[in-house]
Amino acid sequence: MIILAIETSCDETSIAILENKKVLSNVTVSQILEQQKYGGVMPNLAAKLHIKNIQKVLFQALKEAQKSPLEIDYIAYTEKPGLIICLQIGKIIAETLGLYLNKPILPCNHLEGHIYASLLDKKEEWGFTALALIVSGGHTQIYQVNNHSDFVLLGETLDDAAGECLDKSAILLGYTYPGGPIIEKLALDGQNTYQLPFPKNDNSLDFSFSGLKSEIGRLVKTKNINVRDLACSLQNILAEILVKKLKKA
Repeated sequence: MIILAIETSCDETSIAILENKKVLSNVTVSQILEQQKYGGVMPNLAAKLHIKNIQKVLFQALKEAQKSPLEIDYIAYTEKPGLIICLQIGKIIAETLGLYLNKPILPCNHLEGHIYASLLDKKEEWGFTALALIVSGGHTQIYQVNNHSDFVLLGETLDDAAGECLDKSAILLGYTYPGGPIIEKLALDGQNTYQLPFPKNDNSLDFSFSGLKSEIGRLVKTKNINVRDLACSLQNILAEILVKKLKKA
């Protein structure tokens, strides 16, 4: 079984071709350079860039996989969640290919895709019940996976996700988007010296990260701040929050 999968949920145009569980090709065009000047993702710009990039990504994916479009069995695409205007691009492309090639369409939840991706290099499948932690961009969630396609949301962020906290904190520190790699690089040369708050430190499985961003903003206004130590402290508290909530789950 050969699947052509399309991802346009945010700021990356990506197409992968899989044969059974083997990834034959995975071609991605990032929009980071275009989006950096805005300090985050501009949905309208993202959609325009998807339209611009989708054809070359499709052709390159087919070329690297050494497959003809006629050999494809299914067309999969990210249906949700994501930026609506960007999701629509992937949907239109998938439906067009499906109609032209007379192939069935598979709308997918890409958060479930994050979870299933952990099986790609495994010879055996999970034993159920499984626990899954998603920390990806605008999503921070804990799922209980009872069986295939049986996902129960146990907890999620009530405001910013961990990734959004990193993006906004990096900008507050005088850097640019995306913030995760910047904070990580700074943290390597820093020490965990700042006592940052542990938001939503309760018995729930929900997260909250907006308060951390606000604390970074408050500290930035003070004098003699050590940026590398603050980045290290931020990364440490984020990891502590994720580990504590996952252990509780």
